[in-house]
Amino acid sequence: MEKVLHTEKDVLLKANGVFPWEKFRERLESLYRRKPKWDVILLFKTLLIKYVYDISWNNLEGEIRDSQKFREFLGEKVPPKSTVFLFYKKLHETVKGEEVMWTTLMVELNSLDEVIKRYQEKGFELQVGREKTTSTKSTT
Repeated sequence: MEKVLHTEKDVLLKANGVFPWEKFRERLESLYRRKPKWDVILLFKTLLIKYVYDISWNNLEGEIRDSQKFREFLGEKVPPKSTVFLFYKKLHETVKGEEVMWTTLMVELNSLDEVIKRYQEKGFELQVGREKTTSTKSTT
């Protein structure tokens, strides 16, 4: 028997293919007057990492650079923390008045929650803000 370790960072990669990121592109791009230098989906994913793993603004860029899973989730691109923070401010100001976007986001995050629950049933243990590993036995 072989011991296999799974982490919640693996869930990011698996959820990446399931979550409908593009559904938010037009809305997120509308935060800017001109086309932003950084892809808005990349910035959105970076914010997700920040909040799911409870990473401070000061440590965000370094944590992402240090984690292969985070870089894979973002497509190997790491936006500067200042760019992500400005995106967050724009998003926060806009979302306050946009119930539709917030409701849509919540619906999609609830769908993602269902995906995560399925992974938990298969042996993943997830906690927001820190990484937990679950040891599962695999017969190969």
